[in-house]
Amino acid sequence: MVKCPAGLLLDLDGTVLPSDNRPTSRVVAAVTAAAKLIPVAIASGREQDEVGHFARLFGLTSPQVAENGATLMDPLTGIALNRHVIDRDVAEHLLEEMMPIASEILIRDSGRFIRDPHSITDWQISIIMARFSDESEAREWATRFPSDSVSAYATKDNNGDWYLDCTAPDIDKASGALDFAQIVGVAAEDLMVIGDGSNDIPMFNIAGISIAMADSALGLLDVATDVTADLSHDGAALAIEKYVLDY
Repeated sequence: MVKCPAGLLLDLDGTVLPSDNRPTSRVVAAVTAAAKLIPVAIASGREQDEVGHFARLFGLTSPQVAENGATLMDPLTGIALNRHVIDRDVAEHLLEEMMPIASEILIRDSGRFIRDPHSITDWQISIIMARFSDESEAREWATRFPSDSVSAYATKDNNGDWYLDCTAPDIDKASGALDFAQIVGVAAEDLMVIGDGSNDIPMFNIAGISIAMADSALGLLDVATDVTADLSHDGAALAIEKYVLDY
C-alpha cells in the first residue's frame, strides 16, 4: 500500500487552473484541506507574484516554488527565500538571440517583473520567458542552448500560448521541489506531485508519488506513478482526495 505523502506540490496551468484562472470549488476545497494535513506548495513556471497570489487563494502558508524552481518564496510576505540566477553573460546572450524572434519577453530581475529587456538594472535574473508562435517553435528553441549554461523548457500557459522558460543550469521543478522538501523537513521520496506538462518531468522523477493529468504530455505520462482525470473533471482534486484526504 502506498503511504500518505508528507508534502504535496501542484502545477498551476492545466492542472488546477483553467483558462479563466478560476479553480473549481472542488479543487480549492481539496487543496485547502490537504494543506491542513501536510505542507502544500504550488510548483509553477509562473513568476513569484502570481504564484504567491494563487497560494493565498488556496490558503497555503508553506514556501512556494515559482519560476520553474528558480525562486522559493514565502506566500504571506512575498519575500524570496531562495533565488537561483542566470549568469549575466548567458542572460545577455539569450536575450540577444530571442528578442528579434519572440513576440514577447518577460524577465524577473532581483524580484522585479520586467517586460522591456532594456529596463534590466541588476542582472540578477531568475527566469527569462520568451513567447513564440507555436509549440514546434518553442520546442526547437529549447534545444538551441547548451544545458551546462541554461535550463530551457517549452511550456504552454492556460491560454494556449507557448513560451520558452530559461533558468540557470540544473534549475527546474526538481530543484525547486528539493528546496521545498528541505525547508519543510521532508524527504523527496515522501513527496506527491501533480502536473501536466513536460517541465513537470524533473519533479516527477524525484517524487515518491507522481500524478499526471489525463491529457498530459506523453513524456510525463511515461514517468508518472498514476494518472488522474483531466482539468475539466477535477483530476487534481480526485488525486488529492485519493492519496491525502481519504488515506
